[in-house]
Amino acid sequence: MIGAVLAAAAAAVVTPVGVSEREWHLTPYASVVRHGTVRFAVHNFGEDAHDLQITGPPGPRGYRSAVTPDIAPGANATLTVRLRPGVYRLLCVKPGHVAKGMRATLRVR
Repeated sequence: MIGAVLAAAAAAVVTPVGVSEREWHLTPYASVVRHGTVRFAVHNFGEDAHDLQITGPPGPRGYRSAVTPDIAPGANATLTVRLRPGVYRLLCVKPGHVAKGMRATLRVR
């Protein structure tokens, strides 16, 4: 019984990760997180609209990714995903933004 309660509590844990975006930087406030559910809280400090795409390691069905809608200047967005161990890319996929440096790496253990 105690094992089931502990397993349910572990499954309910959500790891928060803040992400700052501005021209031409994308900065997660953590570079390593535990596997499981991760909630990205994104704030756009820039003057242009941005977004956040999380792209993960390949699995049996290829790469997995999730993306926020456009985030207006000064606005916030959240993106909640389940991540398994591996290396993930955080990107702003607005045209030309990745090439200008809006990318980061997140390691999931």
